[in-house]
This record gives sequence, structure tokens and C-alpha cells, in this order.
Amino acid sequence: MIRTSAMTVALGTPVRLLFVGEGVRALVRGQEPHRLGPPIEQLLQGIVGPDAPALVHRGSLTRRSLRAGDLIEGVPLALIGTAEAADWLVRADRVVPL
Repeated sequence: MIRTSAMTVALGTPVRLLFVGEGVRALVRGQEPHRLGPPIEQLLQGIVGPDAPALVHRGSLTRRSLRAGDLIEGVPLALIGTAEAADWLVRADRVVPL
């Protein structure tokens, strides 16, 4: 999802990311899933910014015993609740679940 989003942004289409459920685990600091591509922090820096941070569902973190301090640093992230996530999904032009 993140690599596809990075390519989409590179082609000129804006993207907003919402990490929910097991997807929040992708943001946990210190992971090295493989060394074939750039680290997630580097990919996200090309997608998100201060005006459009990656959205992270707070309840998904809690259910996995994760805290905001466990997440990667140097990338704009915004913790949101369930109502905010649902509202964002309803208002989105397109949603691509991965």
C-alpha cells in the first residue's frame, strides 16, 4: 500500500493514508521487513506532510497494546478516533483498501 501510494503521488495524484486494524503495525518503529526498498519513513515523507499527515486509528493501536511512542518518528502522523475515521472514509472521493 505504501509503495503504491508513493508511486501514485509521484505521478501527481494526491493521496491520504489511514492506518487502521493490523495496518497500524506497519508504523511501528525499528522494523526491517526486507532490505529491497527504502524504509517506510522515507516512503511516507514523499506522501504525507504537516498539512496532510498519515491518519492512525487510536483504537487499533490500543487493541494491539501499542502507543504513539512506539511509532516511527520524523513523519507527520495524526491519531484519530473511530468517529473521525468513519467521517473521513465517508467524505473521501475514493478509498482503496489494502
